Amino acid sequence: MIGRMIIIKPSVLIAEDFSAVGRLSATAAIAVFSAFGLQTATLPTELLSTQTEGFGKPTTQNTDSFIRRATGHWNGLDDLQFNSGIVGYVGKISTANLLYDYLSGVSLPDLLIDPVLGDQGKMYAGFEPGYLDAIKRLASIATIITPNITELGLLSGERLRVNASDDRIHQAVTDYREATHSKAKVIVTGVHRDGGIGCVYVKGDQLKWAGSPLIGGHFYGTGDLFSALLVGYLNFNLDFDTAVQKAVIGVYDAVSLTSRTPQHQRKFGLNLTRSLYNVAKFTLGQTGEEV
Repeated sequence: MIGRMIIIKPSVLIAEDFSAVGRLSATAAIAVFSAFGLQTATLPTELLSTQTEGFGKPTTQNTDSFIRRATGHWNGLDDLQFNSGIVGYVGKISTANLLYDYLSGVSLPDLLIDPVLGDQGKMYAGFEPGYLDAIKRLASIATIITPNITELGLLSGERLRVNASDDRIHQAVTDYREATHSKAKVIVTGVHRDGGIGCVYVKGDQLKWAGSPLIGGHFYGTGDLFSALLVGYLNFNLDFDTAVQKAVIGVYDAVSLTSRTPQHQRKFGLNLTRSLYNVAKFTLGQTGEEV
């Protein structure tokens, strides 16, 4: 009797904070990858009763023990394989080190790391001494990193202003890659250009721009959504430029819908309805199924 063939379907690894309320971070990423038809495996880097803004001080739970036990279990599973992954907010040096130890042994073709460190020219408060070095070490195994301008400055050691010129951004990316011997693609997010917002990245000797119209206001979770969309499209072997632009458009769709809700409701995260619809429509088209 011929044995039954086991088809192993690659999965996407998600390592981000998990907010029990709203559509943010890991919960948003799970929804996005589900719309892409991709299997997911999630390592919550921290559990929170809510996100950190708009709800008072949340209850939190460190997850280092779970990460150790979960990755130990996964190592023994023949039918769990990863071909891509995303890392978002980490929070502690110990957690960053656990992720480094595990991910450096998995060798993912696509590993996007968002080095969540700060914004508006300042590092976020509350990190332990040495946290920046731990995130630099973790970022060294990425194939893609997505810092904002402040985070790029922290990683590269350059003093960058929020409105840094293309030349300054290009130089900071070059300095970072040379200092760390990194081959990662560096996408600088949250960049304002000509009345729009988007990202810039180095291609060849040029800095390329991918953007959308700017919608005023503060919206939570745009970076997490961008990361998930980008890796999702790359799983379908889109060229990098196209994947970046489609991820930017997907974020714009979510922000556009969310901007129609009252300000006090935006703390629950982005309205993903249109973004997920477009992802599902794309996925069905790629797989030859009826839309």
